[in-house]
Amino acid sequence: MIKFQVHSPGKVILHGEHAVVYHRPALAAVVGLGTTLRFRQLETSQVASFQLDALNCTLEIQLPEFNDFLADFRSKYPSDSTAKLLEAVRAEVSKQLERSGGSAPKQHTQRAFVSIYYLLAGALLSSPGSPKMTLQTGFQVKVDSQLNVGAGLGSSASFGAALATSFLILAGHFDRDSYLKEENQALISNWAFESERVNHGTPSGLDNTVCTYGGMLRYVKGQGFQSLHIQKPLNILLVDSRVSRSTADIVAKVRHLGEAFPQLIEAIWQACEELVTAAVPLYESFGNAQDDSAKFEKLERLFQINNDLLKAIGVSHPKLEQIFTIAFKRGFFSKLTGAGAGGYVIVLLPENYECNEVYWKLKEELESAGFGVHVTTAGGEGLRVSSLDD
Repeated sequence: MIKFQVHSPGKVILHGEHAVVYHRPALAAVVGLGTTLRFRQLETSQVASFQLDALNCTLEIQLPEFNDFLADFRSKYPSDSTAKLLEAVRAEVSKQLERSGGSAPKQHTQRAFVSIYYLLAGALLSSPGSPKMTLQTGFQVKVDSQLNVGAGLGSSASFGAALATSFLILAGHFDRDSYLKEENQALISNWAFESERVNHGTPSGLDNTVCTYGGMLRYVKGQGFQSLHIQKPLNILLVDSRVSRSTADIVAKVRHLGEAFPQLIEAIWQACEELVTAAVPLYESFGNAQDDSAKFEKLERLFQINNDLLKAIGVSHPKLEQIFTIAFKRGFFSKLTGAGAGGYVIVLLPENYECNEVYWKLKEELESAGFGVHVTTAGGEGLRVSSLDD
């Protein structure tokens, strides 16, 4: 019986948030926090069960109904069958939810169900071994996540990449020992992008790419991605402001600001681009021991400049300002990440930070102020598949 686990990391935007909307470069990196998916095939079951701890729910797919859906879809769309799949899945999920009765599920739960159904159907419909493959035995999937939903850490892309990997293995696209082949990573990333379409409509492709491949990436909208050749991951402290916000609303607010002061805001976007250009060689050379202290100080200054540019476009928040003040008072440099107006702050941590008494005081003060604090890294490994013990 097939059993394995998948770990898919989350991500942070290091530089270029908001500017990236206007075709300026951004730098993104995976973080040490992520999503863990445990997959177990069940010989005697005719149910696929999904326990999603982050959403506090369990979803089920009845195999006979699912196989009927696949057969019906193949009969309607015998060629290029995946082109209309998402539309068909949305209709099928809505029909199933209506039949089940009860109150409508929360938006995040319904989207998760559509993603699961869509990726599972897509993996089976495109199976290289059998184009008419169906599910013969049930399975159990348990998903744990360290990523808060909707906080800008790529939780949906991390979830989608883990799901895609498990279903692609199940459908015979590759086995768990060959997922790192270039063509298989591309397949995972592509299906994770499809999952992002369920959640975000028109995603950039940044989140699914960095969650799959890992490391750090330079991204320009419409121009694709470039991997940075970093020496080692960067130590960071992720601080959760516990303030929720709407990314779409914040992006719209910044757009209106740009319409009111076009030349001024254009100058800020130009500064953001220059900042990314200056940051890339620092990230790529940091960690080779030569002049690391001077490079780290330059990164600290870039964090400060970047944060001030983001404040200038009005995407800070009193809770974020409180985090910045606490960090700066202790001698640490920080910046908001993502849309801003809440969400997370990144605090840069030096080498051997654990030996620094001031670091522990910083952590204690942030926690005492009610913020969530996570010590992790930026720029580590991407998605990984491993064995699952009983």
